Amino acid sequence: MKNRNTFFPSFLKVPALFAFLVTLSSSWSVDAQIVGTNDTLILDRVVAIVGKYPILHSEVGNLIKNYRDDGRMIPGDSYCFALESILVNKLLVNQAEIDSVEVTDDEVERNLDYKLQYFIYRKGSQENLEKDYKKPLLEIKKDLFQPQKDQMLADKMKSQITDKVVITPSEVQKFYKQLPSAQIPLRPTVMEIREISLDPKITEEEIVRVQNRLKEFRDRIQKGESFTTLAVLYSEDAGTAPLGGKMEMTPRSSLVPEFAAVAFNLKGQEISRVVKTEFGYHIIQLIDRRGDMISVRHILLSPKPSIEEKASVRKRLDSIAQVIRENKISFEDAAVKFSSAKDTRANGGLLVNKGNEQYQDTGNANTTWFEPEEMDPAVFNAIKNLKIGELSGVVETKDDKNHTSYKIFTIKSKKVAHKADLKQDYQFLQTLALADKNAKKMKEWIEKKQKSMFIQVDKEFQNCDFQYKGWVK
Repeated sequence: MKNRNTFFPSFLKVPALFAFLVTLSSSWSVDAQIVGTNDTLILDRVVAIVGKYPILHSEVGNLIKNYRDDGRMIPGDSYCFALESILVNKLLVNQAEIDSVEVTDDEVERNLDYKLQYFIYRKGSQENLEKDYKKPLLEIKKDLFQPQKDQMLADKMKSQITDKVVITPSEVQKFYKQLPSAQIPLRPTVMEIREISLDPKITEEEIVRVQNRLKEFRDRIQKGESFTTLAVLYSEDAGTAPLGGKMEMTPRSSLVPEFAAVAFNLKGQEISRVVKTEFGYHIIQLIDRRGDMISVRHILLSPKPSIEEKASVRKRLDSIAQVIRENKISFEDAAVKFSSAKDTRANGGLLVNKGNEQYQDTGNANTTWFEPEEMDPAVFNAIKNLKIGELSGVVETKDDKNHTSYKIFTIKSKKVAHKADLKQDYQFLQTLALADKNAKKMKEWIEKKQKSMFIQVDKEFQNCDFQYKGWVK
């Protein structure tokens, strides 16, 4: 094993602001002495080394902060848990380099842009994020680039280790039979749901009215009125209207093409022409543009169906429902014949669970089963007291683009809350069994690499109750 004092300086990168003489003290603090002075500045502290990568005390602290900012629970000792997470990542990154596994800088940039937008959303604004990090957004992005790249390399390496793992039906059965009774997961009530959806029509007069209203706003702003004030008063984008229409720095790839094409061609304080997107109609004003990132103000207005049109659609749905109740047509055939929902109409109105990050472990994604928490609240309220085959009343819904539809629902089938079993919950148990097999594969790989990779952990943390015991040699 190499002596850590001779091993470490060959890969430490220090700031170029001063000429530093770097030393590693007996307690693994990274000390930097400015040439020509006797003053020593403590830069950071190395708490572990994996391969050629040091792990700094600040990295562990930052990961704990990220966990807490995301509202994630940290089991046991938070420092030991976070330190081991980084140890595993560094092990994977080392192996990725050995195996020539790569991610491009463009891939990292795109992923980092999405992550920064999420951070901004969680903090409420770009200003709040910059205040929290005590630096401007571009410096935050620069600081996060290498950690993001390392994480992506680790994820890619992990995928290569587990991508050939498959699970057979017999293994699923064995996994289930070996589960202690107390550990068999409870499955909530799930339902299969059919819908018939009708969209109220938007008149050409209403579209022209919205376009003219936005042109009026544009003229008023050019004559000196505040874009911010008009956005607060009139914009229908609930996310940005309270901020005066302001969108924080956003990657071009996150914007719909029509919006991006106009926004990235604006100059100075220019106000755009009226822009049509799938969300409605906008006017846009540039705030700042940096490469493929842009910050703008916008006002969004969406054309609305008339009260008479809404009433007409409701009446038509009531008529369709009555025909179904009289058994003159099945709900399924009525959906095929009348529904305007393209993604469910051909399937007899049967909804498909497209999954949700918030509920990624339910096992229902890409199936026709929904737990109550996975439904739109308006849908759940409409069906929660229905028996199988009964019809709901007419429900007004809005999609993620704020478009209004009117719907009726019926429950095709239902599974009441129960302990998971192979007959009802095979796909869910298959997912659990595969995850368990992947975890065992990773454990085997990590324990093997711990024996062959240079690893050293600060004495202060050698008593951590690590999941993998081979970190301390």
